[in-house]
Amino acid sequence: MRAVVERRTKEVEVKVKIDFEDKEYSVDTGIPFFDHMLESFAKHAGIGLIIKAKGDLDVDEHHTIEDVAIAMGNAIRKALGNKKGIRRFGDAIVPMDDSVTMCGVDVSGRGFFNFDGGVKDAKNLSAENFIHFFDTLCRNAGINVYMSIKGKNAHHMMESAFKAFALAFKEATEIVDGEVKSTKGTLD
Repeated sequence: MRAVVERRTKEVEVKVKIDFEDKEYSVDTGIPFFDHMLESFAKHAGIGLIIKAKGDLDVDEHHTIEDVAIAMGNAIRKALGNKKGIRRFGDAIVPMDDSVTMCGVDVSGRGFFNFDGGVKDAKNLSAENFIHFFDTLCRNAGINVYMSIKGKNAHHMMESAFKAFALAFKEATEIVDGEVKSTKGTLD
């Protein structure tokens, strides 16, 4: 299960490689804190993730974060294919110092992000773009994510969120048998 997706616009060029077997990860978006969050996701999800993005950061981080989410979501969808044999559902609770995140994932083929809690701006990653990243990723990957965050420190809150998402995603995408986990017979 692997995929490579490239996306080019007038604002951003991004290439994403997802590999569920190789554990190598390397992220360079030009946004250091965002890179740290994506590397943390890859490490805790136990997947290979290579991202190289060059965007109009002189404007702000929005376009780069959005296009990375689109490409990453499309790569996840492509890599999972018909989703045959995956567990489908996963959940995690991750405490990190003053913060805690609860996350549930359903690899349903339908993308939706439900966010509960307040998050503040962190260095190089605004709260608005943090939420926009997950919403855009979910819609493009075709996964449902419920995420609830509590805490005080923006860095801890965002990092616990990326780690909780990673662990729930890892559980949901684990191969457990040869069936499609839907009474419809499909997860599209």
